[in-house]
Amino acid sequence: MKIRRTLIALALCAVMLSSIGCAARSAAKENVVYSESVTSSYDYDAMAPEMADSSFALEAGSEATQETESQTGDFDVRKIVYTANMNVTADDPAAALETLIAKAQSLGGYVSGSYTSTDDEGANYATATIKVPADQLDALVSAAQALGKVDDYRLSSDDISLSYYDMQARLNNAKAEEQQLLEILAKCETVEDILAVRESLTSVRSDIESYTAQMNLWDNLVAYATLSINIDRTPKTVVEGEKELIQLWKASDVWDKMARGFQNSARFVINAIGAIGIFLAVAAIPAGVLFLAIGLPIIVHKKNKKKRAAALMAQQTASPEPDDTVKMNE
Repeated sequence: MKIRRTLIALALCAVMLSSIGCAARSAAKENVVYSESVTSSYDYDAMAPEMADSSFALEAGSEATQETESQTGDFDVRKIVYTANMNVTADDPAAALETLIAKAQSLGGYVSGSYTSTDDEGANYATATIKVPADQLDALVSAAQALGKVDDYRLSSDDISLSYYDMQARLNNAKAEEQQLLEILAKCETVEDILAVRESLTSVRSDIESYTAQMNLWDNLVAYATLSINIDRTPKTVVEGEKELIQLWKASDVWDKMARGFQNSARFVINAIGAIGIFLAVAAIPAGVLFLAIGLPIIVHKKNKKKRAAALMAQQTASPEPDDTVKMNE
């Protein structure tokens, strides 16, 4: 049983070494014939039953490696992602954008995102991100240039060939390793061996899903070029502004504005009353404290002063002055 486990471990190592070697050859874009020989000091006649499963696994690994090398793809086909950016000035940005979107759809493209800004005079700004098949990018750019005055145009490319084919080699090797592990799993007899192989299968399949998702993303980026366009409204000159007439308001618009004016006025009064009430509620306690601390002593002092003045006058009225007394005696 120990020998069987050792042979299974050797088979897994051989599979991993074969996968790593194929990936290195694909990334370097070289075709190298790989051969492997296995030697052992054991007695093969005595160990024939134990070696049968391992020999089968190694042969399957060799066949899978050859199949992987035949599926690495054509490295002469370059994988390039094209991206164009353009700024255009047009009389009606919204109409120009609709025309460009219709053109893109006729070329087999689609809109990834768009935005339009408007003011009192209509649309003054529009932007969009449009994707079309890579071979139709020139046609879309020509249609965009016909919308108005081109202020800026930039075309950039990103060559992802090396990363793409490296990922393709990794994916093919992972699939070959998965097939080899399945064949080894079919030969396992103990629970420990089955669990060990299944753990390796889980890791390999996770790598396959990750590689596949990345390659699908790259395939979409290569197949569809991107045009990001900004359309501004053509600025009006002074002469054009003087020639324009004032637009007449519609009766319905006037009525709507009057109704909104009355509603806003009523809401302003209600809000003002509410604000006054809130102010009084907030200022009530501080005002009371100030009144008790400052106002009340002042009021008491004034009342006391008036009382003293009244008492003094009453006293003066009750007792006549000395000159008056002398005159009365004479």
